[in-house]
Amino acid sequence: MKDGINSKGMKFSNALLVLDTVMKNAPISRSDLVRKVGLTQVSVINITNELLDAGIVQEAGKAGGSSQGRRSLVLDVREDAFYGIGFELSVGKLAAGLCNAKGELIDFIDTDFPAESAPECLADRIEEIVNGFLETYKLDRERVLGVGIALPGPLDVQRGMVFDPPNFPAWKDVPVRKMVEKRLGMRVCMDKETNLAALAESFYGVSAGYQTSFFMSLFRLGIGGGLVSKGNIFHGFRDGAGEVGHMLVDSSGPRCGCGNYGCLEAMIAEKYVLEQVRHWYKTGMAALQPEDIDALTLEEVFRRSEKGDPVCGMAVRQMAGYLSVAVGNIINMFSPELVVLGGTLPEMCGELTGLVEERVRSRRYPAHCRDVKIVSSSLGSKAYVRGALALAMKTFLPEMLAEAFLETKDQGGGKET
Repeated sequence: MKDGINSKGMKFSNALLVLDTVMKNAPISRSDLVRKVGLTQVSVINITNELLDAGIVQEAGKAGGSSQGRRSLVLDVREDAFYGIGFELSVGKLAAGLCNAKGELIDFIDTDFPAESAPECLADRIEEIVNGFLETYKLDRERVLGVGIALPGPLDVQRGMVFDPPNFPAWKDVPVRKMVEKRLGMRVCMDKETNLAALAESFYGVSAGYQTSFFMSLFRLGIGGGLVSKGNIFHGFRDGAGEVGHMLVDSSGPRCGCGNYGCLEAMIAEKYVLEQVRHWYKTGMAALQPEDIDALTLEEVFRRSEKGDPVCGMAVRQMAGYLSVAVGNIINMFSPELVVLGGTLPEMCGELTGLVEERVRSRRYPAHCRDVKIVSSSLGSKAYVRGALALAMKTFLPEMLAEAFLETKDQGGGKET
């Protein structure tokens, strides 16, 4: 009996490995699959045949190459084999996306969601959007693999709870996952928004192909981070990992919203940067001053910096300096191959990422600082929804495979490998 259970478990693991490899490398031939997954040719043929029978993969023509010899058939995932739905809740908005089995974004919407809304309003809005997707694209609920949600912290990923998020005053110990599962009748998973942005980049963006990457989310009012290693999010004790916004970068700096002084979040916050720039202008540090210094915006600071304004340029370089301290600390602690800067600040300031990279590479220790790549996000504002979709795929694909593939074999409907 034990041998039978072990055999079944091994078969499932092999099938999941083959499917995951097809998804990441499609179109791919069976011979290339054998080389990548390390299974025997017979096992790969049997597993792919069963995936074909289950309607999860399909043959997608023949591999390219010379005209001499027979070309191999290649496999790809059927884009309609299943679907995923992802959400991102942030201050003032709820974004949502629908993707197919190949991870392609079919639809994306961005709607208002007032911060004073009650938790039940989130469930209402999610149900409305999900039903809208199903109706628009004529999808059965059973074809939805699951729903992923990117949420602000603090939260408990395992229990599916959100605890007193600072920007949602009506929320306290909210069982978001259970609430949404009950409303939708679907599988639901959730994580912190910055963690999911990191996961999205490793699935679909600039981090794809890297073993370890760190994502820094830089906004006007908040900063967060997420570490992904070998496709897995590092959560830390009580899901507290990645709070880079509250890393100390200047002990003489202003007080942060968390109560400490000199946090990264306080040092590059819009309010603090503008206060400094206005002060420098008013003390005569530049001849070409704005007509209305007090009306100066962060966008204008970035524009003037790119045009060579010394005051605004100094402000941007100072921001890059504080960020480079944080990135250097991250490299010392986690040694990622890649650091991705995302959020509105890198999008608004085109020179910011390059300045951070330049400063980090000038560090003398550790020596591999100069080899760590620092790049801007490739997914932009959609990174958080894409991360929620990636989480749904990662979390529920094994369950879907067990239901659509292995269980049918137990009922005598397929071949044994």
